Amino acid sequence: MARDMRPARAVGGGRVTLAPHTTGRFLPSVDRLESAMHAARRAFERGDTDSALGQLGVALKLKPEYDAAWILKGHVLQRAGNQEAALDSFMQSLKCNGDSKEGWMGLASALHELGRLKEEAEAYDRLLAFDPLSIEAWIDKGAVLHELGDYSGAIRCYEEVLALRPEHAAAWNNKGAALLRLGQEAEATRCFEEALYLDPDCVDAMANRVYLYETKAYHGEAVLWADRALRIREAPGFWYAKGLAHLGLLESTLAIRSFERALALDPTLKEAKAALGRATALRQKSDFYRGAYECFGTHLAGDPGCEECEIRPRCREVTP
Repeated sequence: MARDMRPARAVGGGRVTLAPHTTGRFLPSVDRLESAMHAARRAFERGDTDSALGQLGVALKLKPEYDAAWILKGHVLQRAGNQEAALDSFMQSLKCNGDSKEGWMGLASALHELGRLKEEAEAYDRLLAFDPLSIEAWIDKGAVLHELGDYSGAIRCYEEVLALRPEHAAAWNNKGAALLRLGQEAEATRCFEEALYLDPDCVDAMANRVYLYETKAYHGEAVLWADRALRIREAPGFWYAKGLAHLGLLESTLAIRSFERALALDPTLKEAKAALGRATALRQKSDFYRGAYECFGTHLAGDPGCEECEIRPRCREVTP
């Protein structure tokens, strides 16, 4: 989840002229506080969590109710892998400032890491109660509702986002994914198309199209979209999906190559291991090699037309 890490405001708000007898006593603590916060941020940015926590300890000793320091401490603890302590830090920040968007988003992220998804959704509700225009909160609430199986609730969240920002490609994709879970394939397809129109490199929408075409046994289309996704991001899941599509086309050699690449990227991918076994067994019986191809009925700029394609007969067998 994305978060804003805002620089802390100067203690005391606006510029203040102090009486001479207080100046020497008060200003050094202000300087020390800001210096500690800057040092903590720099340490956090370079991945030195121990130094960051040390500097935050100094800042919080000077100002125990400094919500920005508690929020930063929460993020540092998350990076260090201590989710319970991070959760406590975000809760402390909200005791200091209950209307902090950063505090509620941090709390929600810690709850997510701890698997406390219902409480995470409640955290977004608390934030949206005072900031109903927070696109980030609506998107993340939709994602957690999707994870909880409340697909209709997730769709409502994405519709809130799209009412505010109709050009939000991720919201279109996420809405389509939820519709797909509800069996509304036509509406889901339209959402994926809209996402890709707004962001042609939206790999999540490409992945959802691969899944959609595979469920319909349109293996040629699935290969096409898996290939396009892999040009943007090489991920084991995309190679696995590409292998399944080749397997559906009886292209055992190409399926084997895809599954082997998936396993090279993630040796723990059990599904790819099982599918590799099926592809190896299939190659002992038959294999179909279609040669280099790009489209399976869907052309990109510069592609040869169907009349010039050497695999046109096979293409028509597997393309809608």
